Amino acid sequence: MSQRYRVGIIGCGRVAAAHANAYAAIESTELVTAAEPNPERRLKFDETYSITSFYENYREMFANEDLDIISICTWPPLHCEMTVAAAESGVKAILCEKPMALNLGEADRMLAACEEAGAKLVIGHQHRFDPQTVNAIELVKGNAIGKLQSIFGYCSSKDLLTNGTHVVDLIRYFVDDLPVRWVMGQIDRPSDKVDFGHRVEHNAIGHWQFENGPHAMLAQGELAPSGYAFQLCGTAGIISVNAPQGDQLQVITKNGELDMPLEEINPKQAQVEELIAWIEGGPPHRSRGENGRSTMEVLMAIMESSRLHRVIYLPLETEESPLELMIESDQI
Repeated sequence: MSQRYRVGIIGCGRVAAAHANAYAAIESTELVTAAEPNPERRLKFDETYSITSFYENYREMFANEDLDIISICTWPPLHCEMTVAAAESGVKAILCEKPMALNLGEADRMLAACEEAGAKLVIGHQHRFDPQTVNAIELVKGNAIGKLQSIFGYCSSKDLLTNGTHVVDLIRYFVDDLPVRWVMGQIDRPSDKVDFGHRVEHNAIGHWQFENGPHAMLAQGELAPSGYAFQLCGTAGIISVNAPQGDQLQVITKNGELDMPLEEINPKQAQVEELIAWIEGGPPHRSRGENGRSTMEVLMAIMESSRLHRVIYLPLETEESPLELMIESDQI
């Protein structure tokens, strides 16, 4: 019989249910405990998943439970400290929800803690497993639209860290995580706005270029086109992912439109299955912490470009959040 992995979850809100359902669908994982300070959430979660033990404090959970995998399903300001604590507790792997952190300094502390403890870190960019995403990448690699020249991604929901992280991460994934050379950006914050426990902007735009690769453009927030979608433009065609009108994947080439049926999968489950495979000696996870850090760097560079009014060449040296620096200095 294959090894069975004991799983704990920190935070029992809406996103935790998606994690719990993924673990329940995988034979080799068993959700045994959870930490949540809100008693009503603990009760509701227990009624659904019959957890063996609950804790108000996640550090108490680490002290009393022998766990293999931790899912961190809390607000972003807690991601860094909880990831570090989970790594130090001796778990094999950590699945931390997006965004990875609030700034690059926190992301680096998370990676360092996991490296020192030998824990594998995955960031919850599950859209890398969406069938339309995977098929689009294969089409690009197969030269279906010629040489890829540009990618436009947008999301009208929330802010750069909350949902823009998915946009930037998928754009990076479409080009096989090529390094980014430079970033230009602008953010708009006409009034105070807080979401998930941290200060955010209302609108953002970004433009960057990959090393020896295509340009990318992002629109995020209230003024972005409605929805969450991407257009990949090549020399011989266009791929639309999550097209606002039509199928989740539309491919138009010089020979006409391609019919692209998509397999139904659960991206959260696929994300965990690849994590298990990584633990057992398989290739590194497509959403491993290093890739999450690279996505975070682009997000922070968009903000830093807005703060300094210039192009930002990577690597980005600013460890703090440029948005917070702007707010504290009354620049925005």
